[in-house]
Order: sequence, then structure tokens, then C-alpha cells
Amino acid sequence: MRIRHLTLMLLPVLSTGVVGCSGGQGNVLGGIPSIAFIQRTVQETGNVFEYAGGGTDGNLFTLTPPTASGVRKNLTNWKGGDVNSVDLSFDARELVFSGKAPGDDNYHIYRVNVDGSNPCDAAMGKVSVGACQVTAGPNDQVDPIYIPGGRIFFVTNTNVEGPAVPQFQDEYERAKTAQAATMNLDGSDLQLGPRNVSHRVAPTLLSDGRILLTEWRHLGETNEGDLTILNQDMTGTREGFGREGKGLTNSYLRAKEVSPGVLVSIGTSRDRTFQAGKLLLVNLGGTDVSMQSEARSSAQDLTPDVPGDRTPSFTGVGRYYDVVPLAGKTDKYLVSWADGPVETEVLAMAKANPDFGIYVYDAQSHQRFPVVNDVGSWEVSPLPIVKRAEPPALKGAFMAQGTQSTMLAAINVYDSTMFPSLTPGSVKKVRISEGFSSEEGFPSDFGLTEFDGQSRLGEADVGADGSFKALIPANTPVRLQLIDKYGLAVASNGAPGGDNASEPLWIQGRPGEARVCGGCHESRTEAIQIAPGSSTLQALGAAALDFPGEDRQQRMSTDFSPDKVMGVPWDKALQPIFDAHCADCHNGQPGAANPSYTLTDLTDMTTFSWTFDLTGKPVTLSFGGNMYTYSASHVSLMGPSMALREKQVMVTAGEIKTYVEPGDAYASVMIQMLNPPARYPAIDLNDGAFGSRATKPQHPAEVGVYNGFDGADPKYQLTPDEYYLLDLMADNGGQYFSRENKPGGY
Repeated sequence: MRIRHLTLMLLPVLSTGVVGCSGGQGNVLGGIPSIAFIQRTVQETGNVFEYAGGGTDGNLFTLTPPTASGVRKNLTNWKGGDVNSVDLSFDARELVFSGKAPGDDNYHIYRVNVDGSNPCDAAMGKVSVGACQVTAGPNDQVDPIYIPGGRIFFVTNTNVEGPAVPQFQDEYERAKTAQAATMNLDGSDLQLGPRNVSHRVAPTLLSDGRILLTEWRHLGETNEGDLTILNQDMTGTREGFGREGKGLTNSYLRAKEVSPGVLVSIGTSRDRTFQAGKLLLVNLGGTDVSMQSEARSSAQDLTPDVPGDRTPSFTGVGRYYDVVPLAGKTDKYLVSWADGPVETEVLAMAKANPDFGIYVYDAQSHQRFPVVNDVGSWEVSPLPIVKRAEPPALKGAFMAQGTQSTMLAAINVYDSTMFPSLTPGSVKKVRISEGFSSEEGFPSDFGLTEFDGQSRLGEADVGADGSFKALIPANTPVRLQLIDKYGLAVASNGAPGGDNASEPLWIQGRPGEARVCGGCHESRTEAIQIAPGSSTLQALGAAALDFPGEDRQQRMSTDFSPDKVMGVPWDKALQPIFDAHCADCHNGQPGAANPSYTLTDLTDMTTFSWTFDLTGKPVTLSFGGNMYTYSASHVSLMGPSMALREKQVMVTAGEIKTYVEPGDAYASVMIQMLNPPARYPAIDLNDGAFGSRATKPQHPAEVGVYNGFDGADPKYQLTPDEYYLLDLMADNGGQYFSRENKPGGY
């Protein structure tokens, strides 16, 4: 659900026919003899991470020379098919592309020689024309690129855990998520990488041999596409650009290397811009790989007039869909560009689509020189057909010794730039939670927050030296939280109410991979040196949270005690607490204990009134075009904000109050009022996270002054285990559904 903003009405300027560089502009491409490009008819593609849809009548072409008078050659000759990405071999003889052949329901990977001949037949001594199909089956394979050693890197919605396990569904359109994979040129030796909760798309090969792609990073309110770097064997995932607040836009797409350490990328909103946006020059922090980091990175806007958000662009400004640096040129780029607003809702009102064509962009003069643009179709993915050096084959990341699970470890959790106020001894454990989505049979929305599903795998002890080690299921995305003596994820500023000490990031690894950090968000300008055989890489002594045999049944709670709880289903784990201790007073009856408010929808002038209620009474809300039923207690504590995101509302009576801050127990009013007691190393009912619990409040009936004092009526006293469940619910996002609510279980 997203807020919709409609602004001014603009119509695109449509080109007429084929144009090209000629006359005084004939050398703008720097003597490149030929280019490849894709021509396709595309419908609305509002999601920037859409990887397998929207196109029809697509074909792969070459243009020799790349001018208006050049010869255009159709390498696919498909009628009713689609082509959506392409890459060139190192020797410039062959193209690999992803396409949906006529009559096929899925995108697969194909190879074709630049001259139009079939490379697969040629390898067997035969001569034929046309592309050969490399992959097949019921899944999509897209975005292929050549990597060293005669292999192809691509993304696919094939599940690394096998067909019996449903693939993740992205949080936006609930499409099957695309993940990393590699294979030989003929499709053999398929290797599937570890899963992220959301898509990984648009890979590119760096000259040093590493792979850079866009990773959809969604965890709570974090919802963006950042540049991520990984090794050729899909180990060693690390941040590239966009994660630490230095970005100029929400997401970065189709990045290409200009020179070592320097990229050019499309900077765009996450949606509604037809996957198009600004041209950004990104510096990863230097040419030396060991010096590259988010901390040293920077970005330069090459197209300052182009909006970086969803705002419609002006005529003459437009938006860019693709960008490729021209070899030997530091200020000229081969681009795909469309004029006009290039915004889905504005063009929908005009019943129009953007018209992307191929141009050369001069970053100094901000001029565009046309290469090819046919009315009624998109010309995208321009690719100069020139040889390039093949990078070296790289070794994988650290390998864990003694396990085929993934091992997570930190040398010292207090070595942190994100949480500088943490003092040695303040972190007792590291909580590790698995992420999943609605593919497991849930409604599209798990509850009234932006979080998807989480299941607590367990907690690893932090040693006296600040280190921890834990084994987790391979290929499974997890998040880490540092836990203090109260069982709460510690605050980044060392005080209650600060940001939760958990970078909004999913971490995953391949079987036998060791994901080792110096600390929890340690200095990004320092390299970690770990010698082979180091105890840090050994599985011995690691907390066993990996559940041998990939038995997913073991990843659900049958016991909600702190040592065994995994998911926190609201109806099963939390409602019994409210029924036992809270619902006598907080029962939906207006009064001092149950404040009320009224909202008015300014669109249709309907009203919604609510009174605080911690009972399990079912409440049905409508949002995003769907109806969802939660409990009154969930609506009361989380607030109706998610259900109102599509609406223009005004509070016409009372005041909306959110009692749980999703993902941050320390900042949650409810947790502050309850003042949970210390848990580690032993339970201390007098020591509260927000002050002493030993003194009875002056006015215990007043909102905000209850401090967990245990001298009141025993009926209203929570047990330490009940406190922990409420804390865990808040820190993990406050959602209603958990895996334990899956119909029929596993």
C-alpha cells in the first residue's frame, strides 16, 4: 500500500521514425562499429524491481554502424515473444539474453552469435541460424551476464531449497522473488545462491571479477534497492552503495562500471517511474578493492533536472532507462531515454506510454544525440559490440570448518560505528531471526506494520571478549539484534527510546560459508584479516540454530517460553496475556482507561471511530483493495495507519496513539509503561528497563505511570516470560500473523 500523489498533466513528445547519429555527430560513438539493442512493446511497469513481465513483441537487434543509415539485423525474429536483457561475451562474438519465446509462459536464457548464427550448433560442428535455448522449465531465468571460466551468472525464481518449499514473494506485488544463480554456458552445473526475502536483479560484472547487482532491501520501514557486491560463487555478499544514507534516490538499477571503483547507474524511485530515473556517477571509494566501502563512497548527479522521486518529469527532461559508458570516454554514455512525464499514473490518465529510444548523452553539455527510436516501441539495453578483457576467476569467501550450515560470527560486537555508545558487557546475546513472506499461505499483509514474517531461530551468547558464533540454516535470510539484560534489542544511543540496534538488513550464506564481521557495523574503512584455521572460522562452540535436515517444522513454536519461542502469533501467544491481565479494564468501553478517536476520510467523507480495546474481538479492515481481519487488541496497540495509507484522512475527534513502535521495543509506549524486568544473567523483578520497579506509582490508573510494580493485584501482574513475549513482538515488528498461523502447518 502506498500513498498516491497525482500532480500536473504532461504528455510525452513522441519521435517519428528511425533517427541516428549522422553528419557532424557521426563520430559521437567513438568509432564503435556496431551495437546490440532490444526492441519491445512494454506495458506499465510500475515496480522498479519487476524482472519478468510487461513486454511483448520483443526482439534482439544489431545496428551496424550505429547510425541512421546503419544496417539493422534481427537476431531473434520472434512474433509475440519478448526479450528483456542482454550481455556480450568477452571476445565480442556472442550474446546471451533472457527472453520469453512465442508460446512460452516463462523467461529463459538463450545464446546467439553476433552474426545471427547458432553458437550451440556451431560447437557441434553444425551451421544454423538463430538463438539456442540454454534453460527451460516452469521458472523464470533472467538478467544473464558472462562471468569468467565459461559461466553465466543470472537471476531466477527457482528455489534453492527445492520445489517442495515455496519461493519468497516480494512485499510489493507478491511476485516470486528473483535470486542469484550461475551455470556453464550450456546450462550444466547449475548453482543456486542463497535467498534474500526480496528480489536481486540487474547484475553486472566488475573488471576485478566481482559481481554487482541491485538488492531489494525490505525490512520494516526500510524499502529500497541498493547496490550489492558478491563473489563469482555467490559468497561474500557485501554492501556496495546506498545503504548508509549517502544515496540521492531510493533505488539504483542497471549499474555499469566506468572504470575500476567508478560506476554509472540509474537512480530512481522504487515505483511508478517505468524503472527509469536519473543518471548517477557512483564512486565506491577508490580503485583499490580493499579501500572500497560505503563510508568512502559518493555519488554525482549527471542529470540534475531529472526528478529522483515519483514526480512527473518535464518535456525535454524525461527519464533514463539504461546507461552504458563508452570506452575511453569519461563524460559520454550510451543511454535509453524517454521524453515527457515518464510516470505511470499521469500517462495512464492520458492513455499513453513513454517512448524510450537510444541516444548518446554528453554529461558535460547535457545534450542527447539520437541513435535509434521507433514510434510505438521501446529501444533499450544498448550494448557496444567491442572486445573486453576477461577478469580473473576469484576464490570464494571464508569457509566455515566442520559444518555445511552457514556460520555467522563477530569478533567484537562492541566494535561499531552505528552503535558507538554500547559499553562492554551491556550486550548479553545476539538474537537471530529468520525472514519469510506470504508465500507460506498468509494474507498479503501480516498485520498493521510494514514488516513481513519473522521467526526467532534463537539467541547466541556474547562472550566476555564481545564475540559470538552461531550456525544457521544455509541459504536462509536472517536478521541480527543485540540483546541487553532486559531481553530488549539495545538502543543505538545506549538509552531508552533510541533507534533499535539492528541494521535493517537480511544476511544469508551458502552451505559451509562463514559470514564473519569485525563487529556489529564495524568501521567500513578497515579490512578484516582472518587466517585459515582460525578458531573464528571453526564451527566448534557455535550456537546450533541450524536445525539439521532443513526440517522447517522445527522452525515453529509449540511452546512460547523464552527458550523455545520462534514465531509470536498474536492470537496464540499474546492474546492470552491480554485476556488474563488487561481486558477487564481495556474492553472497548469509552472511559479514562479506553481513549477514543474518530477519523474522517476526506475522499468520500466516511468516518471510522475506535475505542481502545485489548480483547480478542475480530475487527475487519479494508485496505489495498483487500479485507483483513485482526483482533481489537492488534488494532488498538498498532494503530490503523497501514489501513489508511491509501486514504486522505483527518482526525476529527480524539487522538490516534500508537502504543507499539514496530521493530523497536525500547521506543514503544506499551513497553515503557510495562517496564520489563531484567532477565540476564538472572531475573530481577526490581530492576526495570525504564527505572526501578520496586516503588508503587503514585497514580497507577493513569496512563504512562505504571512501572511494573508487583505489589498490585496479582491478577494484573505479568510473569517474566510474558514480558519477554511482548518485548519480542515489538522488536520483531508487531505483526499479527506468524508461521504458526499457517493453515495446516507444514
